[in-house]
Amino acid sequence: MKKAGFVIDSTVYIEDEYVKKYDCEVVQLNVIEGDKTYKEFDITPEETYAKQDAGAGLTTSQPSPTEFADAYKRTFDKGYDFIYVFTLSKSLSGTYQSAMIAKNEDPRKDDIHVFDTDNAAYGNAMLFLEAMKVREQADSEEEFVKGVEEIIEGADLLFNVENLFSLQKGGRLSKAQALLGTAIRIKPMIVMENGKLALGEKTRTFAKLTEKMIERIKKNEQPKKTLVARLIDVNSKDAYEMMKAKLKEVFPKMEFTETVFLGPVFRVHVGKKGFGVAWYYR
Repeated sequence: MKKAGFVIDSTVYIEDEYVKKYDCEVVQLNVIEGDKTYKEFDITPEETYAKQDAGAGLTTSQPSPTEFADAYKRTFDKGYDFIYVFTLSKSLSGTYQSAMIAKNEDPRKDDIHVFDTDNAAYGNAMLFLEAMKVREQADSEEEFVKGVEEIIEGADLLFNVENLFSLQKGGRLSKAQALLGTAIRIKPMIVMENGKLALGEKTRTFAKLTEKMIERIKKNEQPKKTLVARLIDVNSKDAYEMMKAKLKEVFPKMEFTETVFLGPVFRVHVGKKGFGVAWYYR
């Protein structure tokens, strides 16, 4: 096995301890307010909310290819022989494309592999952490890549947002849909479809929404494999705890990690409250 380094974008929301453990170079996405641009680590979720509450029209954008090229150089300069790159789904952001442009312009492009994750945020955190377990057991680079691609193919993600207007501002709902959904108190499920975030099931209660989540997870259930999940709670403790309890009841052998962190790039689009789960069968 080669001495491999890792480059991730800033929306692969793993904890700092894992960034340090695996010596990751992190390439940051941007939060944009008018003519001012913030790197994701230079603005907090709370500051993001405050700006939105004050009427700021925040948007987000991908890193430049140059930023990935610099990350590749730093990684090779550390003495790594090969680089693996994990970014947002290419259907969600131009981040993957920036990573690929930088790879193809690098004199050592054959020593760089960019994964098309088809996933996002805490889903990519789950993917990265599971990929590191695959790496510990793989006997070759080909076996490692195949193992990661199997996780990507089998992974899925669900998220509930309590503020439909954040989805509307992000282009996921029309203004009429957001108004109607808010009026009748719809609890929407956001799902990954072909690498994009899409509006899935819509229910009136969190209990029913959790049932729909369970149904989706069970669709690709594989009894001889272990359900691996990453759960997220963004200021939705009661609904989150209900979801977690139900998941543990239905899938008693589930292995899971928990997080409360969703960075500014994603909070611009999903708002102040929500909860969800990313998973695959190992």
